[in-house]
Amino acid sequence: MIATDLDGTLIGSANEFPLYSKFRDRLGELRKNHGMIWVACTGRSISSFRSFFSPMRMMGLMPDFVIVDHAYIYEVGQYGCIPHVLWNLRIRYLIWASKLFANQAIDEWHDMITSVSLGVSTIRRRDERLCLRFDSEESAKVAADMLREKIKPYPHLQVFSYLKEVEVRSVPFTKGLALSELAHHLEIPASEILAIGNGHNDISMMSKKVAHLVGCPSNSEPEVMETVHKEGGHIARYRSLSGVLEILDVYEKGTVNSNLPEGWVPPERRDESFKRSSHHGRRTSPRVIRTWLLIVLVIYVVLNVFASFNLIPFVSQYITWPYRMLMSVLEKLIIMFFP
Repeated sequence: MIATDLDGTLIGSANEFPLYSKFRDRLGELRKNHGMIWVACTGRSISSFRSFFSPMRMMGLMPDFVIVDHAYIYEVGQYGCIPHVLWNLRIRYLIWASKLFANQAIDEWHDMITSVSLGVSTIRRRDERLCLRFDSEESAKVAADMLREKIKPYPHLQVFSYLKEVEVRSVPFTKGLALSELAHHLEIPASEILAIGNGHNDISMMSKKVAHLVGCPSNSEPEVMETVHKEGGHIARYRSLSGVLEILDVYEKGTVNSNLPEGWVPPERRDESFKRSSHHGRRTSPRVIRTWLLIVLVIYVVLNVFASFNLIPFVSQYITWPYRMLMSVLEKLIIMFFP
């Protein structure tokens, strides 16, 4: 069995489109010669997967199974994607339970750290996320090291640190569970599974309990490279799909290279990883922006109606001014194009 991540691993950029046919032929050989089963693992929903995967489907590529939302198994057949109902119900419970336990643990850690350190402030505490700022880099390092020990029983939590800030946040961990469940269902041992990914949410697939063979492309996160290095897998020289093809070749030839790339920096000393995660956490989604714009528009329309009837004393003319200006511009444009 070969399990591959989607975004950043199989599909990295438009420039890799010419490689699709090569990847299709390579999978065809493995299916014919070894009875290989291909599982595509993604954090996307099933509908998003169908849309995003369409260029590969047009090139004759289609996995045997899909794991979507990091967890839910679908079998791909002539009637489309059929859900693995019992497992999907079980995984929903596991996700709910893990969030509950993680929240309780983070609350305890937050209370413990803030009670013993006077120079710490809470930047963010919500869901499965805790971000703290300390008065010195030394204090932040001590707290980060302590939290890394605390999260060991929680495979879906990770600690990031940057200067005086320390963050604990949740990383999807159910890809490995789903892949292990699927392999058990198909009676495929971990020794015959190759897992390839580039992001934090792929690390759970790279445990010896799930897959004995692992690999990652050169555009992988430092934690992923570190995991592949420790597991004796292959760290590719090329990015995304080119790296996946390289991994397939080296495992067949027996030339696996687990060496970390030159210039690689350990995750605990890589400041940029925290900066990216912190900026990402503060990013406002397009849906939220659209919602607020719609609310503002509705409020303005209501105020404009009241102001048109002079029901808002003193400020009616100011409220209707943008509307009157817009109508004036539209009138001039109509006269210009339709004299």
